[in-house]
Amino acid sequence: MNKKQEYIRELAKKNNAIILAHYYVADEIQEIADFLGDSLFLTQMAREVKNDIILFCGVNFMAETTKILNPTKKVLVPDNYAYCSLADNFDVLDCIEWKSQFNNPYLISYINSSTEIKTISDIICTSSNAINIVQNAPKDATLLFATDINLGSWLNKKLGIDMKLWNGNCVVHHNYSEEGLKKLIKENPLAEVIAHPECTENILKYANFVGSTTGIINYSKQSNNNIFIVLTEEGVHRKLKLESPNKTFLFVPNQKLEQNICINMKKHNLDKIITSLETLLYEIQINEKSRKAAAIPLERMLSIRV
Repeated sequence: MNKKQEYIRELAKKNNAIILAHYYVADEIQEIADFLGDSLFLTQMAREVKNDIILFCGVNFMAETTKILNPTKKVLVPDNYAYCSLADNFDVLDCIEWKSQFNNPYLISYINSSTEIKTISDIICTSSNAINIVQNAPKDATLLFATDINLGSWLNKKLGIDMKLWNGNCVVHHNYSEEGLKKLIKENPLAEVIAHPECTENILKYANFVGSTTGIINYSKQSNNNIFIVLTEEGVHRKLKLESPNKTFLFVPNQKLEQNICINMKKHNLDKIITSLETLLYEIQINEKSRKAAAIPLERMLSIRV
């Protein structure tokens, strides 16, 4: 560890704080996290934390989810402007109007959604457990899926169903270059293509495997193949190499043929973490009525085993 990382660990110990981090944040943060994972794992961990302070390195809806599930803890974020295109571009009033158009609606909301959306949802899902959540939904209901149309479309196709889908998307996964992907496939004919289901259908058709971030990590580790073309945020590269050090991972550019990263995940850095732990800045606040309402669909999700 470098000096800043060592100081952060000292501050965390002094403040009885624990650091949770998503796979998409910078490597230097992943290296000092107490728990590193995808949305489902971090949601599961959020309920179990006993420390006084939880410092969450991810986008804001993740920190909000932690506060919803563990309300007595002080939840901090290093950068208060780490937004998510899925969570922040879906207005709750639009959702209420959309939901009201259907008979006996059952709203399955992706965890990449705001607290307000969660309060009017019937259940939450992540990309890791989405199939199980949908399969456990009421058979007599009109299934609605928000916030990601690509994940919803993939679920519809995989399960042979017709959920009604909200037209939202992740700016990273929605923006891969098909030409860039085809070029990498041509240059690396032995490579397997592994993709996140938030990618568009024209991208997913090339995939040998489609799954969550954790699914991608596990698949590449268990595969006998030695080279992979990866279609998810590049922050996962560190974990991929830790699990499979002798394998090669190639990442696909965006439609401008530039590196395709989540700029919001990358807003966090060591200096901001130090400031947060020194000053206890950027605490997540949720009113109790909303928190209790949002906790219901989250707890329903966590009660269903993957």
